[in-house]
Amino acid sequence: MDASLLEITLLCKVVDNFGDIGVVWRLCRQLKKIRPDCTVNLITDNLEVFNKINDSVKIKIPCQAVENINVYDWNDYDYCYNCFRQNDGEKLSIILECFQCGRPDWMEKILFEDKLNRTVNVVMIDYLTAEDYAETFHCLKSLTRSAKVQKVNFMPGFTSKTGGLIIDDKWKVLSEYNKKGPAFVFTYERNWQGLASALEEWCKKSPEKQVLLAQGRGFDSFKKAWLEKCKKSPEKLVELPYLNQNDWDKTLKKCSVLFIRGEESMSRACLSGIPFVWHAYPQSDEYQLVKVNALLGRMKEYFSDSLFSLIKRVWLDFNSPENQISSMELKQATLDFLNNLDDLQKGFSDFAISLQKNGDLVSNLMTFIEKNIIMSTNIL
Repeated sequence: MDASLLEITLLCKVVDNFGDIGVVWRLCRQLKKIRPDCTVNLITDNLEVFNKINDSVKIKIPCQAVENINVYDWNDYDYCYNCFRQNDGEKLSIILECFQCGRPDWMEKILFEDKLNRTVNVVMIDYLTAEDYAETFHCLKSLTRSAKVQKVNFMPGFTSKTGGLIIDDKWKVLSEYNKKGPAFVFTYERNWQGLASALEEWCKKSPEKQVLLAQGRGFDSFKKAWLEKCKKSPEKLVELPYLNQNDWDKTLKKCSVLFIRGEESMSRACLSGIPFVWHAYPQSDEYQLVKVNALLGRMKEYFSDSLFSLIKRVWLDFNSPENQISSMELKQATLDFLNNLDDLQKGFSDFAISLQKNGDLVSNLMTFIEKNIIMSTNIL
C-alpha cells in the first residue's frame, strides 16, 4: 500500500474549556505539517468550544474539513459509525487517544463487536506532567479486550526520556524578550485581589504597562478583583476577545510576564523564555501541588537559589488553597516576582532552550509510529 494512504485518527473530549482541544488541534496541525501526505481525522465532542479557538469550525456538522484536517462530531453516532466502519475500519488503523478521553460508543462497537480483521493500534497521548512517572510509562504497552486492538502509552514531558513538547515552527526559536511588554492573565477562578493589587503597583512603574485579561474560567474573578482593588487604574486592564490559536501565540510572545493555567498555555509559556507563574488545575487532596513541585524541580537548575526561592514562593501561593494564603501574602509574593523579571528571564530562557533540545513531540511520535507500528506490523 502506498504511504500516502496513511490515516491517523485523533480523539478529544473537551473537559477543561480550551486546554484539551487546544493541545490536540496543535497536534493535528503539526502532524499535517510533518506528513502532508497523511490523512488526519479529528473526532471531538464539543464543536462549540473548538469554534472559540478556530472560527472556521462550524457547529452541528457531522464532518467538515478545517485546514485540510477532517473534523468529526463525536456525538453523531450514526454518521460516524457508518463512516468509520468502512473498509474493515481502515480509518481506525492508528488512533491517538488523547488525555484518557475514552472512545465513543460507536467506535467501541466497531473495535470490539464488529470483528475487524485488521489490527488497530491505539496510542495513548497522556496529560503533560513533569512527574517521574512520565518517563516510566513512556512507550509502555497496555492490554485491551481484544488482541486485535494494540495499545501503547506516549508521554509528553520535559526530559529526553519522554516525548517532549509540541514545538511547531513558530516556537523553535526564542523571540526577543519584550521587557516593556504587558502582563498576561489567564487563570482559574480564585480570589485574585492580591494578584490584582500587585499588578496595579507594577503598572504604575511605567506608563506603557498593561494587564491583558484572557477569556476563560478565571476571567470574571480577576475582573471583579481588579474593579474592587484597582479603581484608579481602569485603563490598565485590557479585556481580550476570544483568540484563535495563532493570535494567542502572538499575544503571549509580546508579553513580559505570564500568569497562565492549564497544559496548553503552560507548555507555550515553558517554550517562550518569558517569566511565568503557573496556576495548575485544582485537584482533590491538593494534588496540583505535586504537579507544581515536579515542574519546579525541572526548572530549579536554571536559577540561583535566591531567584528560585522567589519563583517557588509565588507558584505555591497561587496553587495552595485560598484559606491558607492571604491576599496580602499573595500580593507580596507576586510583587517580589514582578520586581525581579529582568534577572529571572535568563533562567526561563535557558529552561526553554533545554526543552527545545528534547525535540518536537509530534516528530518524536511519528518516528515512533513509523518504527514500531508501520514497519513492525506492515500496516502500509
